[in-house]
Amino acid sequence: MLSGTRLFSVRKIPVHAHWSAFIIVALISVNIGSAAGLLVAVIAALAFLLSILLHELAHALVARRFGVGTDRITLWGLGGIASLDRDSPSPRAEGWTAFAGPACSAALGAFGMGAAGLFRLADLDHVSIDVLFWLGIMNAGLAVFNLLPGAPLDGGRIVSAWRWSRHGDRFRAREEAAHAGVAVGMVVTAAGTFLVLRGVGGLMLPMTGLFIAINAATERQGARAARRLEGISVRDLTWFGIAQADASTSVSQMLWERSRLGGAGLVAVTDPSGEISGVVTEDRMLKVPEERRDSVRLAQLMIPQANLARLSPDDSLVHALARISPFSPVVTVWNGTHLIGTVPTERLRRQLELH
Repeated sequence: MLSGTRLFSVRKIPVHAHWSAFIIVALISVNIGSAAGLLVAVIAALAFLLSILLHELAHALVARRFGVGTDRITLWGLGGIASLDRDSPSPRAEGWTAFAGPACSAALGAFGMGAAGLFRLADLDHVSIDVLFWLGIMNAGLAVFNLLPGAPLDGGRIVSAWRWSRHGDRFRAREEAAHAGVAVGMVVTAAGTFLVLRGVGGLMLPMTGLFIAINAATERQGARAARRLEGISVRDLTWFGIAQADASTSVSQMLWERSRLGGAGLVAVTDPSGEISGVVTEDRMLKVPEERRDSVRLAQLMIPQANLARLSPDDSLVHALARISPFSPVVTVWNGTHLIGTVPTERLRRQLELH
């Protein structure tokens, strides 16, 4: 789960933007700006981001039809991520959810190229028509690329759903799709490197291939771990009862009261209205130099609520692993809108080592 700034909501699904998404906007604007002008280039870049959002919304809305919610959609430098709140309940649900994104991109691609073609048949000539055609090409390419048969691409999810339907083993199917993803990633990396050495294209293609291969290998490990952890719930590892403190509380005061933290090593930070706005781990407080602990406030160390893995006690531990951010591996346990506990990192680590 990437962190990011919340922009708005669509159909009650929060939409966030990671800082890397703005790099893509800048790159597209620079590349198109020299030919189309800065204003048209910026509009084209934002339209491309909108098409990525529609791709992810297609995933989310089809998943909703199968009873799977979406925590949020995050736009970032290599596209978008729809963070589903649970696993698909069946191979059919997983397959259709995965296919929805490329299908949406293909439709946008056909619309863009078709509309541009009709305008040209009518002898209309304007730079905006060229941009419309470019958007169509980009979306068609996005659809084709995402259908490559390997995790973590949508094509890999489709392969996983197909294999799951054939032999009935969800985790084996994910491993198979991940194996395919490693192969696809290495082929894309090799092809991109070859083109760079021939002076064609830039580093984006080999970097994307490497990203695919690394994430596929990670998914393969995750599938193996998930098989071993099946049947264990979040409740089994939860530390119930978390201390709360005002955001203006100093680190020194909180550490003085550290006995309130118990074995969880976590304190919930509240805003002036008493609502929980984030959490601070004991490890993060201890890293503050002693001479600065009186002046540093919890608000400065807080992990925002939006960046936390939110789970219910009855969720499976497998589901918890899929939603933990490596940058802030904190699992919070909620009963509706009430924070009731946390899964301490040490407990989670011991459970993984045990299995």
